[in-house]
Amino acid sequence: MAFTAAAARGSAAEPFQLAGKEPIHHTPGAQDTHDRLFEYAGGHLGFYGFLRVANARILGRVMVGLMDLPDRLWRDAYDDGAHPGDAANEAITEAAEEMGVA
Repeated sequence: MAFTAAAARGSAAEPFQLAGKEPIHHTPGAQDTHDRLFEYAGGHLGFYGFLRVANARILGRVMVGLMDLPDRLWRDAYDDGAHPGDAANEAITEAAEEMGVA
């Protein structure tokens, strides 16, 4: 499946952005899930946006969030330049295999 390209991967101080979309900023207290992802990202805005996109993909496919799946090296995927949608699909497949439903 083709995903919307990343326009900016961001950095510690610059947000992640998908092409044609607004940059993904963090608004403390706006949503508990977003606060948890921001904390997991260690305050790194680029990585946080990557996690938000991956989380949305996972929620849309399996109705649980990224933090509900088995542990995974999300930061490695971000640092390696993976698209968050692809990383999310891989996480879903890995979780299904771990649970014996793949």
